[in-house]
Amino acid sequence: MGQLFLSGVFTNYQLLLLARHEADFANWSYWLQFSQRRISADKAAMQHAVLRGVLTNRQKFMIKAGTRLITVLDSEYPERLIQIYDPPAVLHCSGHVALLQQMAVGVVGTRTCSVYGRQATRQIVPHICREDVVIVSGLAQGIDGLAHQLTCMTGGKTIGVLGNGLNHVYPHHHAALQHQLMQEQLVISPFPPETPPRQFQFPQRNRIIAGLSHLLLVVEARLRSGSLITASLAQESNRTVGAVPGRINDPLSAGCNALIADGAVPVNTAADVLSQLPNRFF
Repeated sequence: MGQLFLSGVFTNYQLLLLARHEADFANWSYWLQFSQRRISADKAAMQHAVLRGVLTNRQKFMIKAGTRLITVLDSEYPERLIQIYDPPAVLHCSGHVALLQQMAVGVVGTRTCSVYGRQATRQIVPHICREDVVIVSGLAQGIDGLAHQLTCMTGGKTIGVLGNGLNHVYPHHHAALQHQLMQEQLVISPFPPETPPRQFQFPQRNRIIAGLSHLLLVVEARLRSGSLITASLAQESNRTVGAVPGRINDPLSAGCNALIADGAVPVNTAADVLSQLPNRFF
C-alpha cells in the first residue's frame, strides 16, 4: 500500500476501497476488476483507514504550503472528471479551485509551434476567454504555454495541469508563468508536490486535460504527437474535439487535418468553438 502512494497516484483499487467505505457499503463483498480477486469487508475497512490517514497527513502538509488536496469524495471535485475512465482519486491544487466547476475548453498543440500556430492561438483563445470560458492546458512549451499567457493577458481564467508535482516546474523557463497561475488562476496535479517530471506521467496529465474540457481544441500537431493522444482521450470521454485546419503540405498541420477528416469540428474562429459548448448561446 505504501509503495502505491509513493508512486504519486491512487490506483482504481484504492479508489474503489475508499469510495466503497465512504458510501457505507461495508457489508458487501465485491469483485475488483482491476485486481481480479475478492476482498473482505474487514480488509476494506482497514485499507480505508490507511488511505484516510495518508490523505489527512498530506492535506495538513499542503495547507501549510498554501495548497489544497481534493479527493474524489469532496464536493469540489469536478463531476466531469468522475465521468472519465480511471479518474485521479486526488488532485493537488494551488489557486482558485472554483475554476474546476466552470465551463472549460482545452487548448493543446505542438511544443515547436509555427508562426501560423501562434497566430491561430492569438486569434482564437482571447475571444473564448471573453465569454467567461476557462482555458485548460498543460503548461508545456509552445501552444500550451501561449494559451495560458494569452488568457492571463486577456483577463480570462485558466487551469494548468501538470505532469509533475506542484513543487517542480517543467519546462524550467515556465517558472514565472506557473507561479503566476498558482497565484491568480489554478494549477493542479494528480501527483504529490515533490514528484519530478517523468515521461510516463504525462498521459495522466493529458487524460485530465481532456476530462476537464467540454471541448478540446487542437491548434497545431503532427500526425504522431501527444496532442493527438489527448484528442483521442477526449473522444473516449465523449468530449467534442475541434481542430484548426492547416496547409496540406505542412507536417505541423497534418495531425489537425487528420482529426478534421475523422470528424473533428473545423475551427477557424472562436465562434466555431463557442457554438459547440452546451447551454451556451452566442
